[in-house]
Amino acid sequence: MYFKSELRANYSLEHLLKLLRKNPAFSQYCTQKVIAKGEILKMGPNNRQYFYMVEHGYFSFYYENEYIGKHFIFFVQRDTMINFLLYKEHMDLSFEYKALSDVLVWEIDFAFLRSMILEEDPRNHYQLNYISTIQTLLFHTIVRQTLDAKRRVIYCLVEIAEELSLYTGEHNYVLPDIVTYDLLAEFAGTSRGYTSRIIKELRDLGLLSSSRKPWIIKDLPKLKKLLHED
Repeated sequence: MYFKSELRANYSLEHLLKLLRKNPAFSQYCTQKVIAKGEILKMGPNNRQYFYMVEHGYFSFYYENEYIGKHFIFFVQRDTMINFLLYKEHMDLSFEYKALSDVLVWEIDFAFLRSMILEEDPRNHYQLNYISTIQTLLFHTIVRQTLDAKRRVIYCLVEIAEELSLYTGEHNYVLPDIVTYDLLAEFAGTSRGYTSRIIKELRDLGLLSSSRKPWIIKDLPKLKKLLHED
């Protein structure tokens, strides 16, 4: 068992690139690539050649299967791994990543990555960080599904604040510019009109500034308390 800070200490894009550069063939198997805003990366049974790690920008992350269709899970940002499945039995899973901005990624040959991880990461920090990330995302997804529409909008704002935002003190969190009414509505599974109404209520309560970019959550603890109100 690890403390989160202990596990994360050996997990970053810089740390991974340092590890991979130990192999003289690094430049042959690892390249930078820009995914243009609006472009979609699809990961499925026939598309597992490359592993990606984000250097700059954001994706929206979707999971898709025959039972639930396509479901918005969360956002992908810097230091997030894409296409790092642990089990061969899961290679038929389908994921989709939509660029919400121009995204700079490292595209790494999966077989090369796997060989280097096995050799240079004996304590499995990358696998453990991946599992920890997926565990957290699944927890939040399950919680969202149990909430009514208003609480889903609020919960999504809390998630974004805690995972993606810049803390500026006094309980203020500056949300990334990718956050819009449409994106928040999609994430919460509500209509744009309904989401706009909840955002206005939060503005009127003095908890959110959203009249211009960037949006700012002005008191995160008070926003969280709304999740427990009737």
